Amino acid sequence: MNHALNTLSTPIIKDWIDYNGHLNDAYYLVIFTQATDTLQNHLGLTLEHIQATGETLFTVATHLAYIQEIGLGEVVTVTTQLLETDNKRMRIFHRMFNAQQELLATVEMLFLSYNLKAKKVSNFGDMMQGSLAQLEQQHADMPWPDSAGKGITLKRS
Repeated sequence: MNHALNTLSTPIIKDWIDYNGHLNDAYYLVIFTQATDTLQNHLGLTLEHIQATGETLFTVATHLAYIQEIGLGEVVTVTTQLLETDNKRMRIFHRMFNAQQELLATVEMLFLSYNLKAKKVSNFGDMMQGSLAQLEQQHADMPWPDSAGKGITLKRS
């Protein structure tokens, strides 16, 4: 597989619309977080696994870019690309599209493996290491997103 995972499709509901008549900025992250939940399940990091082992993910960094307005009733889809991992970190890139496949927003996220039972950052367990290695191999030939790794700056003269 040389393409991003489809991790979410959802309509934009009235409660998510702000006073400007478009998707409130906070709900972009809600949608991306729901896509992350789907990714976790795809990797085997299900609620049952979390409860049994204590292994979970904590978000430690997020860089969200708003590219285009989104209105009430639009259906958006999210794709997810695994950028890189190590023994206790996972870096991903979500893209949000409308029905016309126009890019609406992106978010780059960094997660740490955390053990709820030990109450500390820990290495990924065997199941997650295997799942991440498989997905990383599947995404290895995908082009790196242009905005990945870039923070926020103002041009200086």
